[in-house]
Amino acid sequence: MNKEPKVRSVGKVLTANTANTLYTCPDNFVAKVILLIVSNQTASNKNVSIEWRDDSAAAQYHIVNSYVITSKTFLQIDGGYIVFNPGDTLILTPESGSTMDAIVTVEEYYEQGLF
Repeated sequence: MNKEPKVRSVGKVLTANTANTLYTCPDNFVAKVILLIVSNQTASNKNVSIEWRDDSAAAQYHIVNSYVITSKTFLQIDGGYIVFNPGDTLILTPESGSTMDAIVTVEEYYEQGLF
């Protein structure tokens, strides 16, 4: 990976009971997902599923499956990272009737011609 990454955050108000694409790794980049926060704004406990879709392998991997987030709190995933290749996506599916927001922070490394 090149030395100087482009660091950015992406946020989204999630649509309940729908697979929401929060982040897609762009062409010619490798990305490190270093932080993910999902907040439950609902007045009751609600669950969320989070998955990584690996474009090159045409596979999906659950990061969490139906994880319960207590009312008015959040789930924070950090302390490590997941490497995304071009076309890989981060998908969040909140429970029906929920109001949730999500923020992901990534480091994107330009890697033209690697893929």
